[in-house]
Amino acid sequence: MRSLVAGFVLALMLCGINAYLTLSFGVIEEGPTIAALFFFAVFFLSRTKITSSEMVMVATMGSAGGSLGFISNFYAAKVMATGEAYSFLQMFGFGVTSSLVGMAFVVPLRQILILGDDLPWPGSKATHGVITALVEDGDPKHPKYLAITAVLAWLWVVGNNDGGFGWFPEGTEIGLFGLAAFGAAISWSPFAIGGAYLMGFRTCVGFLAGAGVLLVMAPYLPVPEAPHRFVWPGIGFLVATGLTQMALSWRVMWDAVKSIGQLGGGTVDADPVLSGRVFVAFAGASFVAASLFLWLAFDISLLLVAVLIVVGGFVQNVIATRAAAQTAFNPARVMGILLQGVTAALGGGAAATNLAGAGMVAGSGAQAGNLTGDMAYGRWFGVPSRWQFWGQATTIVPCAAVSAWVFQQIAATNTLTVDGGDMPAPVAKMWAASALVFDGSSPMPPFAIEAMLIAGAIGVVYVLIERIPKIEAVIPSSLGLGLGLVLPISYDLAFFFGGVALWLVGGRLLKVRDLTLTTIAVGCIVAEGLGGVTKPVLRLLGLL
Repeated sequence: MRSLVAGFVLALMLCGINAYLTLSFGVIEEGPTIAALFFFAVFFLSRTKITSSEMVMVATMGSAGGSLGFISNFYAAKVMATGEAYSFLQMFGFGVTSSLVGMAFVVPLRQILILGDDLPWPGSKATHGVITALVEDGDPKHPKYLAITAVLAWLWVVGNNDGGFGWFPEGTEIGLFGLAAFGAAISWSPFAIGGAYLMGFRTCVGFLAGAGVLLVMAPYLPVPEAPHRFVWPGIGFLVATGLTQMALSWRVMWDAVKSIGQLGGGTVDADPVLSGRVFVAFAGASFVAASLFLWLAFDISLLLVAVLIVVGGFVQNVIATRAAAQTAFNPARVMGILLQGVTAALGGGAAATNLAGAGMVAGSGAQAGNLTGDMAYGRWFGVPSRWQFWGQATTIVPCAAVSAWVFQQIAATNTLTVDGGDMPAPVAKMWAASALVFDGSSPMPPFAIEAMLIAGAIGVVYVLIERIPKIEAVIPSSLGLGLGLVLPISYDLAFFFGGVALWLVGGRLLKVRDLTLTTIAVGCIVAEGLGGVTKPVLRLLGLL
């Protein structure tokens, strides 16, 4: 019972945190490791020993809530592309129904990718390693590290001068050679510093490279003091690198498509998620609910809804989840754009309509892809798959409400636009820019198309070069470079600083254990999200 209650609470907390973080930084930590660490920190002194089964359930439920925070990109893209936000009920209804579609497809995904294939699952192995270390070692120092880091970092976020109490500086300008005039600064962001460790040092160097490119371009851009607001090169680079990685992994993608045919044959499931009758009833109810909601609330034709469910809920989740299971690369951002194109090709070209394709990727993928990965390590620990399924199912309705409410608070206190705005929101801007292209009703800014094409061509070549092992080891990560082009320079440098502090100083110089550095990183990540969510609440209460 304690694992179910804790998992439920952590799912809500991580959903709200990631709804904020994904619009602030474009990346999130989906939650299984965070949830496991927090559960251990709270109950490690309990008389009842923490078991691996409890940790699996908490990690699964935390992952469900944390990943659903990604759907904020869909809500933000709608505002950016159309100037109008969805209502709370529209966001809540979409979150629930798209999540149910994803849950329904978990059953065939598990059959295809876990029982029917032998995949490495690098993310699942990382969570398995953390749970094993915590349960077997039970080091009492880690809860203390987590608590101290989280509290201090939260106080820093709430107390800084970026909408907080003004006690601490949010960042420091870099006046060297007059670079401050072009936005050169370092943000003292706990998320960037902690997240840098989980992303890897090459990605951190990629952020530094992105900052360097922005500084070179800045004097020639419309807003030299904020070069990241000219998002078009970054969007072109991110889309091109994502598509190229998918093309180079064509065998993975093709095997994923072929594996769909394995459904219903071959491996006998000794641990069925649902009985056949319950699965048919659950899937049928989910598809009907999603169809009626999208038809009545979003004015999308039933034919188009069927395509979104089949392609967005199933096919793209098979492809994206299999890619993540083999390469740790989840092409959800690019899959959203591809499904927008499918929607537009079938008559849903209007921005608000084609964006529903990206929304289905965000909503269904948050449940299907993550739960399938969670079931991989659950199986290794011998946890019944039905426990994980129904545990995650309990989080859908409340997390859909949390993600909608948090986005409303963000939208009420920030300007959201494709070109500029108060939130970097790189994923939302990619989807919004694509929606305007498919819509064809909004002209692009001067030189935007040329910038996208040039950066896209560079992105293709960059990924091809990056595939050469000897070269890959000495050049920045394409992901970090791409995100670096759409984030403020201050955030880029913060990620690099975090990589130096935790990877080089903490890990290599001081020889701090990996689990300890992970604990510190998790504390920073959670604190940034909690602080970001706390500040608008304090404003509503009149305390800020």
